Amino acid sequence: MLAALRATHEHLDLEVLDALTRDAASLPALLTELAAAREEELEGPGALLRGQVVVSTCNRLEIYLDTDRFHDSIALMLDAVATTSSLPREQVAACFDAAVDTPVAEHLYAVTSGLRSLVIGEAEIAGQVRHAYETARAQGRTSTLLHDLFQHAFRCGKAVTTQAPVGAAGRSGAAIALDLAAAQLGGLADARVIVIGTGAYARLGVAELQRRGVTPAQIGVISLSGREDVFAASHGVTPIPATQLGAAARAADLVIACSGHGTVLHPEHLEGVGRTVVLDLALHSDVHPGVADLAGVSVLGLADLRRELPPTDQAAYAQAQQIVAEHVAAFTARCEARRLDPATAALRQKVAEAAQAEIERLHRDAAAETAAQVERSVRRILARVLHEPAQHARRIAAEGGAEQYAQAFHTVFGIDITAAAPPGTARTGAEHTGSEQQWMRADRTVPPVLAMTEAETSQR
Repeated sequence: MLAALRATHEHLDLEVLDALTRDAASLPALLTELAAAREEELEGPGALLRGQVVVSTCNRLEIYLDTDRFHDSIALMLDAVATTSSLPREQVAACFDAAVDTPVAEHLYAVTSGLRSLVIGEAEIAGQVRHAYETARAQGRTSTLLHDLFQHAFRCGKAVTTQAPVGAAGRSGAAIALDLAAAQLGGLADARVIVIGTGAYARLGVAELQRRGVTPAQIGVISLSGREDVFAASHGVTPIPATQLGAAARAADLVIACSGHGTVLHPEHLEGVGRTVVLDLALHSDVHPGVADLAGVSVLGLADLRRELPPTDQAAYAQAQQIVAEHVAAFTARCEARRLDPATAALRQKVAEAAQAEIERLHRDAAAETAAQVERSVRRILARVLHEPAQHARRIAAEGGAEQYAQAFHTVFGIDITAAAPPGTARTGAEHTGSEQQWMRADRTVPPVLAMTEAETSQR
């Protein structure tokens, strides 16, 4: 079955997300390590971890698992995040929602389509989800179920972007942030800009600035990791040593802080300057809180990018939701069809074994040329005959009749395939309504290791 945990901007403050995502890059390896250690202790059949994909961005931390053990896998994920974030396990459990099967696909497809972003319709999230999946695949951490889940997600995101553009309509969060900065500065054409950081937001910000007519000579880049020269050379901007941060900031009209290294820009760097806009775009803020108190300085953070969907976009949003529903239905049908793969394989194997015995007898009793011709004819006939049951199986599975098909298959052919399907796979089906109500708080799904205080329980 699919199991997932999610902690997003829709339920949590960005500061809490920042804490949860600390060292999220080490989560996949830790999940694998913990699963290997615990599977030996679990009773009964079924794998704890068949595959995993971790999606970590500035707006969310989501973990998708292919597992046979829902509650054990939730406990596994919570323990892993508690370890990487260094937060108390009970606090982590209070921050996450959990779900299984169809609601997981519904959520992922809406996320990949930009419908659950801070800026609805923004473009980065599809690339971030794809990067997370490709990283997991390259590390050998995915499964057939997760492959199907994410491939449908990518097709869904593309369909929404092309057929029902909504909100930011495929624009980046950096573009929205620069809209806000331009409004406060009266335009960006003559603005002097420094970018702190060389990551994804820095690249997007520089590209968007240049698209708006800001010349490379007006843009400087500072890297706390010493990568300013490489970044500047590839983007045609001016490298600035980190030691000159104060002078560069005082000379700038716009500061884009997106390094994620923690507090980099302090009040003394901008004290006494004229009109300056600071875009604080890192989840782990680069900007000291005191900067916002300086006269003439305006600080805009990730939370300021949030915008309500205008009434003119409601129809497009409804169409986008319908596209998501269609792709979820296609994925569910695919899962049901895969449940019957063992039946099709068993039938092919049984027929092939019977045919092979006759073919071997034919080769013993007939001339070689005659035997070869008959063998080719027999195999062609069998391929045509077996094709139709396979097509029927797919259609019946898509209509929700996989269980009945499996029982009928056993009755007719005497082959029991129930053991071939991993426990829980039947749950990816029609019994789920697709409602957000199918998500539950993780600390109500699996008992916390430590009892929570009343204050902690009411945090969210």
